[in-house]
Amino acid sequence: MMFSSLPFGVFFAVAFVTYWSLRGRRARHVFLLAASYAFYMSWNPWLVTLILGSTLLDYAVGRGLGRTDSAGARKWLLIVSVVGNLGVLALFKYADFFILSFGDLLESIGFRAHPSTLSIVLPVGISFYTFQTMSYTIDVYRRRIDPENSLLDFALFVAFFPQLVAGPIVKAREFLPQLQTDKQFDWSRIESGTVLFLVGLTKKVLIADQLATLADPVFADPGSFHTSDLWLAMFCYAGQIYGDFAGYTDMAIAVAHVLGFDLNPNFASPYLATGPVDFWRRWHISLSTWLRDYLYIPLGGSRGGSWRTARNLMATMLLGGLWHGASWTFVVWGGIHGGVLVVAKWWGGALGRRSGDARQPAFDSRGTRYARRAGGWAATFLIVNIAWVFFRCQPLIDAATGLPESALSALSRAGYFVTHLFVAAEPARPIWLMQKWPMVILLVLLGAMHVYEERVRRGGRRLRLPAPVAGPAYAMWILVLVVYGPENGNPFIYFQF
Repeated sequence: MMFSSLPFGVFFAVAFVTYWSLRGRRARHVFLLAASYAFYMSWNPWLVTLILGSTLLDYAVGRGLGRTDSAGARKWLLIVSVVGNLGVLALFKYADFFILSFGDLLESIGFRAHPSTLSIVLPVGISFYTFQTMSYTIDVYRRRIDPENSLLDFALFVAFFPQLVAGPIVKAREFLPQLQTDKQFDWSRIESGTVLFLVGLTKKVLIADQLATLADPVFADPGSFHTSDLWLAMFCYAGQIYGDFAGYTDMAIAVAHVLGFDLNPNFASPYLATGPVDFWRRWHISLSTWLRDYLYIPLGGSRGGSWRTARNLMATMLLGGLWHGASWTFVVWGGIHGGVLVVAKWWGGALGRRSGDARQPAFDSRGTRYARRAGGWAATFLIVNIAWVFFRCQPLIDAATGLPESALSALSRAGYFVTHLFVAAEPARPIWLMQKWPMVILLVLLGAMHVYEERVRRGGRRLRLPAPVAGPAYAMWILVLVVYGPENGNPFIYFQF
């Protein structure tokens, strides 16, 4: 069930009415847990056993950490949790990837290889709930939170359906305390949640799914299109992945909100970022903070000099790229972001040293600041978009064998795409201008939404319609989404991770 589908609408209507009809926290939590498992099982009933296994493992580890002060025992308990969670993730998500990569390596040195893959079904949302449960055991190990005594509450933390399959990644210290408060039905939360859900649905159905109709064929065969089409397809994919993922997040936060739970925002107008560090403070915030808190800082962070900082940044972003999927193009995407973060870190330090030198002239006028911000925005936007090309160019599936193409083929396609952004390519199958204008309009609409959301984020007032106007306006809004949305909506991109 996708949030943008009719079955989910029916499911949530029943869940909403039943949840608010129940009295008492425990009854509501039992129902929410059952609804969450039912929601997940709608994709594949058997894969819910993985969530149950992860839940029982980390609940037991948390209780064990709470009962012992032995440093050795605590460390072993943490190792059990990390190895158990990452082991399951590696088996289901990366086994075939490493088998095929090893086969490619053998063929590159002259050996004929016919690798047999395990053909394991990738469980929806496994990357998200794995990181979520790991953060709990790590925080208990660090004594930042107390272990959760209620198995029911811990299971609901792991499986809470609004953010189960694609985040945002929720930390236990943010969610578990909310289970200890009695929820009161509040019309203002229903109204604000409904509006946010419609905003997310607009980003997904009206923007992301429509932009995909241009981006998909160009990325599948970039050699058949002109350079201008490559540029437009690149921007369309940037809009598609934002509209798709931010749209899901908005809907997830909205669904949780009307049930009385508050989830942290996951996006903050990322394409207005003026630097790579700023971008990662705005894009997929729950993942970037997870990587910072549980990977980058434990590796040493920015302590130990510029070379160690560069190493830690690159390791974090390369692993962050691999987290997104079993493909070397994801690793390249992470490497690009790691590289520009290293450069930004070095440049920021060097600029700080230069500007702190009394012999240097003052150059921080208002005009210079604006020019620097504009230049930073343009450079960041271009780099982020080029990196998206590698993110999008995943191995295609061979219709005859059912196997993905080689990693080198996917990388070659991405390399061709990026190269011919700057080296003119003659089209074999051009996209005519009249087909492009709707996409340009959607990109402008997405940019306007960015500006509006940034204004609200900085303290501006939200647009509020008078009560007599709000109802018809919402009805018209929903009608537009129904009429202009694709008949068969695309799956959410991050469901595949």
